[in-house]
Amino acid sequence: MNCSSCGAVLPANSTICEYCHAHNPIDLHGIIGFSIKHQETERHCPSCQTPLQLLELATKPTVCVDRCPNCGGLFFPPGGIGFLLDQVVGPVYAANRELLGNLQRELYRPEKIVYRKCPVCPQLMNRKTFGYRSGVVLDRCASHGDWLDSGEFLHLAEWKKAGGLLAEK
Repeated sequence: MNCSSCGAVLPANSTICEYCHAHNPIDLHGIIGFSIKHQETERHCPSCQTPLQLLELATKPTVCVDRCPNCGGLFFPPGGIGFLLDQVVGPVYAANRELLGNLQRELYRPEKIVYRKCPVCPQLMNRKTFGYRSGVVLDRCASHGDWLDSGEFLHLAEWKKAGGLLAEK
């Protein structure tokens, strides 16, 4: 994969360019097949207020997620993140602690904490870390699902491949 800013080859398991230090947000392309079921829905992105698209993922059974065409964020139904991770990452039998540490440091971004509203209901979502030391803080509506910013699902997939779930035990 190449950097969207300068075109350099990205290092393995990374979305940060070594040359220009640009963050390369990644969507579901190349991870799992999907089709756009609705180009625009009545739900709005909790980050940029853009109308969300409804995607139908090529899973068995099929799952639908909302995607922001502007910022690339994804809204999963309850349990959808874990289900999709199981679909795209095979069984892992050992934890690569060095890679897990690198993945956690890569995603760490000191930022102002913002509580976002659920795209379905007007309630503020809770912030919750996904897994032990994954580095991903998702926004969760207990009734409707979980929001991930662009690139965070790919990060979780790499974290799981590196044995992140095994390191929790």
